[in-house]
Amino acid sequence: MHFPAGKRLLALTAAVLSVNACSISPAPVMPSPTPAPPPESVAGQALPSLDPSTVPGALPMTIHVDGVDSVRAKWVYLNGGAAYNSQLDAQLLGILDQHAGGRFNPAVAAPEKPGMANGLKLAQDIILAGGNTLGTRFTRSEAVAGTMTLLSETTSYTDLATGDVQGGPALLAPESVETVRALLSGAIVADGESTPATHQEAATPAASDASAASATSSATATGTEPGEGSNGTAAAKTPAAVPPAADALLGGAAFSRSGELVVPVQADPVTGIALPESVNVHITAEAASPLLSDLGRQLRQLAEATTAFTAPPPAASGQEHINCDLVPCAALTYDDGPNDQTTRLLKILADRSVYATFFEQGSYAASYPEIAAATAAAGHVIANHTVNHPYLSKLSLNAALGEVQGATDMIAGASGATPRYLRPPYGDMTARIAGSIGMPVVNWSVDSQDWLSRNKEIFIPKVMELIHPGSIILQHDIHRTTVDGQAQLIDDLHAAGYQLVTVPQLFQGIEMHNGQSYFCRGDAYPCTPGR
Repeated sequence: MHFPAGKRLLALTAAVLSVNACSISPAPVMPSPTPAPPPESVAGQALPSLDPSTVPGALPMTIHVDGVDSVRAKWVYLNGGAAYNSQLDAQLLGILDQHAGGRFNPAVAAPEKPGMANGLKLAQDIILAGGNTLGTRFTRSEAVAGTMTLLSETTSYTDLATGDVQGGPALLAPESVETVRALLSGAIVADGESTPATHQEAATPAASDASAASATSSATATGTEPGEGSNGTAAAKTPAAVPPAADALLGGAAFSRSGELVVPVQADPVTGIALPESVNVHITAEAASPLLSDLGRQLRQLAEATTAFTAPPPAASGQEHINCDLVPCAALTYDDGPNDQTTRLLKILADRSVYATFFEQGSYAASYPEIAAATAAAGHVIANHTVNHPYLSKLSLNAALGEVQGATDMIAGASGATPRYLRPPYGDMTARIAGSIGMPVVNWSVDSQDWLSRNKEIFIPKVMELIHPGSIILQHDIHRTTVDGQAQLIDDLHAAGYQLVTVPQLFQGIEMHNGQSYFCRGDAYPCTPGR
């Protein structure tokens, strides 16, 4: 059919308008999906520890023992925290004795300090310090053929005012354990460390029983025994699911600064099967709130707040807690002073925060009272070395006792400190005198012979050759050459791993009896064992 040109134009225009009308029709509006709420528990980072230097009274310790089964350990004492320190000592010694297969003895690291291919690693860190509460985390790991595996991670919270100690599980109300278990499980599944199928099977024992019955029936029909494959070989069995108990599940529970409950998990919360690696699950503050115990709520407030830590009254300088059954100790002792050289020595010791024991002669203390007083004021232990340095065995009993008592009076008068220990000149003593002096007799196990060589290039190597954990080192602060070598000797001892202590610190935990002689701490003769 033929249309005139005008009609064809009108028809084309109408068609275009029709198409445009269709193209601008509004599309149907779909409702926006409701965003999923954030998860209540997720895998995250480990809770950071506190720098010990920021915690008043914190005293960091380390040991580095090499051998077939090496040990690396670090922990933090608290100055003045007697109950806390004792509990920590008992925990460490129990683990180390078990690792040693007997009694653990402290040792210093090998000079080359090799890496640890096999052995035990212990790490105790502070994670909370607020009010009267100190919270710590204790991890135990084992190295086998160079591969380190985390064995356990636990937390403890000590009320320093009462001595009460609670673990991580105490942060949660008992009735909330299963809710926490589900939150931990959900985070681990989401992190890819476990599978929902495994959890479903563990959570439906009836289905498992039915499967087992079916397998038994099938085995009977084919002539095989239950537990065997069709070829008569033993079939692989899936380990029975044993959910971790609350103590194991929540042993490392702690709080972040934002109020999250942080739980390190080493085993699947539902099946109890070990995870490939530890997962730190963070449960939101909102989700955790209804699950907490009264203690948990109190500790979370401390974690969130900036409450100042109330440290216990500290022990005096030079009397801080240390356990020389755990760490390699050595006691620096100086005889015959004080004199002008003692002043130089005090500066060297102060620069290195080292405290020593000074066995003073009464006559010298009376001649240099200011130096005797400065020695005591600096925190060093002042002890008795008689008035005039005689061979006591060559004196009558009364004369010997006069030497000792006279020195006590003169030293106390000059320094303000009453001596509690005697070192007889030359180590010379009779049993009768020892039984009459009324104080312990402190000898030595390492004789530097500094008085003989008068040369630090000779007596320092001699000390380093003879020393062992628990040693008492004999030197003389009246000699310039001795004092000249003290900075190097102290630095060398520290580099070797020794903790330098006073005589009472060395024998801490040992009752020192009047008249009894003490040479060193340890098992070997003539040392005194600490436990």
